[in-house]
Amino acid sequence: MHEKDEVAARLIAWHFRIEPELRAVYRIIATDENAAGEPIKLLEVNAASVETGRVVPFAFGAAGDITYPSVVAEVTPAEMDAIRQRKIPLPAGWSLETAREFLRPRDAGAA
Repeated sequence: MHEKDEVAARLIAWHFRIEPELRAVYRIIATDENAAGEPIKLLEVNAASVETGRVVPFAFGAAGDITYPSVVAEVTPAEMDAIRQRKIPLPAGWSLETAREFLRPRDAGAA
């Protein structure tokens, strides 16, 4: 596993621990994922999110053991269905076709 993959796995695991209603995380893989400055991009399906009808990404800088910048967008399960049906667009450059899906682990309780 590459370092960026390990960092992304830690970030995803932490999000599952702190978000009890987080159902799935899609790690969006860029065409040039190894380019300098390319952030870890996560589309998170959270039943506790407020439905907005769009995908709004939020950027975060590297911090602590998360040594890459990240961009996170949170959607409801219904919005995720709409994304799959192409009724809600993903941000430019984001695609589910190359995304890696992470489902909530059974032991991911709230921290």
